[in-house]
Amino acid sequence: MQIHNFDPQTGQYTTSTFAEPDPLNESRWLQPAFSTHLSLPERERHTWPYFVGGAWELRPDFRGMLLYRQADGSAAEILTPGVTPDQAGLTSKPRPSDIHRFERGAWVIDQEAARKQKHDAALADFEKRMALAKSRTAGKADAVAAGILDAVEMAVFRAWAAYQVALVAVLEDGSFPDSPAWPEVPDETALALKINSSESIEAASVALNRSPNDPRKGSRT
Repeated sequence: MQIHNFDPQTGQYTTSTFAEPDPLNESRWLQPAFSTHLSLPERERHTWPYFVGGAWELRPDFRGMLLYRQADGSAAEILTPGVTPDQAGLTSKPRPSDIHRFERGAWVIDQEAARKQKHDAALADFEKRMALAKSRTAGKADAVAAGILDAVEMAVFRAWAAYQVALVAVLEDGSFPDSPAWPEVPDETALALKINSSESIEAASVALNRSPNDPRKGSRT
């Protein structure tokens, strides 16, 4: 005869064995304490048998299952049967992102956290752009004041200075950080080509406009 053993305190099913025959009475079987000959119930998924009040009942069993803490989404597990994930503050659903919080059985976006994340990302983008701009104008203010920069250097300095002003305007706009319209990064090569081209055209124009008696022209022999 098969018998089923259970924990004396909780009633939790532990093992199944075969009963030994009674040596004094061959028609009887020896049944240890905290065991029963009653058949185990058909188990459903995530359940475990408990012997309570003279009968088997199924209780939750989520041992060995990867679960997640409702508080922060970190991985966890249940080590003993009889406890549901919800009772342990856990869930079988992984947290989609750091801006999700667990509410009423599901992960939902925390709007405040989402706004902060968006603001922090946009601010980091601003600081990166501003750092680049400042690196292009660093140490040149005195040179500008002294008038010792050439035309190209002056144009580049002014472009980066204007870029910094435009960056601050985006930061101070009431819609920030929603889809910030960052200004275009100055193209130093294009600026240099433009200035040099303008100077070449101007020089050519001056040369063409000189009169035949202009003393700056070379005399013919």
